[in-house]
Amino acid sequence: MAAPRGTYTFWRWPGQADGASSLEWDLTVLRDPGQTTYFWAHQFSFQRGDVGYFGLQAHDLRDDGTTGRLAVFSIWSAVGCADNPGCHGGVEGARFWTCRLAYDWVAGRAYRLRVARSDRAWWSASVTDRDSGSETLVGSIRVRRRWGGLDLAARGSSVWTEFYGANVPGGLAGPELVPHAAVRFGVPGADDWTVRPAAHANQLGQGDWDNSRVADAAPDAVTHEMGIPPA
Repeated sequence: MAAPRGTYTFWRWPGQADGASSLEWDLTVLRDPGQTTYFWAHQFSFQRGDVGYFGLQAHDLRDDGTTGRLAVFSIWSAVGCADNPGCHGGVEGARFWTCRLAYDWVAGRAYRLRVARSDRAWWSASVTDRDSGSETLVGSIRVRRRWGGLDLAARGSSVWTEFYGANVPGGLAGPELVPHAAVRFGVPGADDWTVRPAAHANQLGQGDWDNSRVADAAPDAVTHEMGIPPA
């Protein structure tokens, strides 16, 4: 399968982040790839539990049955969902629950994404438009009661770009078929910004073409770019 190299930033957290009850970060789409299946997300783990992710997607099926721009919140091995009439369960390796809310983000505008515990077994995800201050609840997902807080100190977290269009049988015929996209992830904060990461590492994943890039955007962000055209 021919595909571009994925972009990743791995965040290493200090001990104070152990069992955190919230995680938030800023995300700005710098270059809009158009109607294609890019996904820009932050992945995290739970103490005594599984993994989840939350992010913005360029174009895909939404919970209301339409297609377009959306925010996606998913947790694996969860047990239910609420606050989104179309949220649902599924299976991808293991059972998960997901909320896929229509959200018409605008390129060049910063959005603050937040995942927070709303009750002992419930976690909610929201997006705030930094320009207007408008906050949108994407949905809530219920996990098993034995799960703890976010397992940041032990397992860290990561932000990444995925281009689902490369998952077609046989992959893509050439790198020119990868739409050019770029985003900026702000350095995240846990427990209402009282804890910040201790360090991070940028990395390119496996792939067939050198048209991806991930780099620091000093002092408080990283940029991920994929589908870079040849010079």
